[in-house]
Amino acid sequence: MIDKSSNVAVILASHGFFAKEALRSAEMIVGKQQNCAYLAVKEDMNLEQAKSQMEKLLMDLDTSKGIIILCDILGGTPSNVSGAFCLKQKNTLVLSGLNLPMLLDLFTNRNRNLNELAESLEKSYKMGFQNISERFREEEQEDGSGIL
Repeated sequence: MIDKSSNVAVILASHGFFAKEALRSAEMIVGKQQNCAYLAVKEDMNLEQAKSQMEKLLMDLDTSKGIIILCDILGGTPSNVSGAFCLKQKNTLVLSGLNLPMLLDLFTNRNRNLNELAESLEKSYKMGFQNISERFREEEQEDGSGIL
């Protein structure tokens, strides 16, 4: 069992409620996560409101072991807010490309340090993209058994 006090803090940041739903999906698979929050940037929010919301989230988290912020895309308000924060706060890692394979990797390895997590998350991000149609067709050709 992983000691929760040794876990890095996590914030998921996205346009709309993508981060919230990604967290819910990951928790369905790996269980409820502690020391974790999400930032949902809504259409009616400006940059200052998003920054204020991020600061509130950070006050509620234990960042003593570091913090990872996963953003949906590079260049949007969620990544701009997160990137600005990482310049002020030490022991912070901000990554774009939030997806479920990354979350599952992160949530099952939160006791690692930020450098190890950065390497692992980059790999899981890349491995998360697969041409499933092509793989199924290749398997069908190899064994002829079909999937169903």
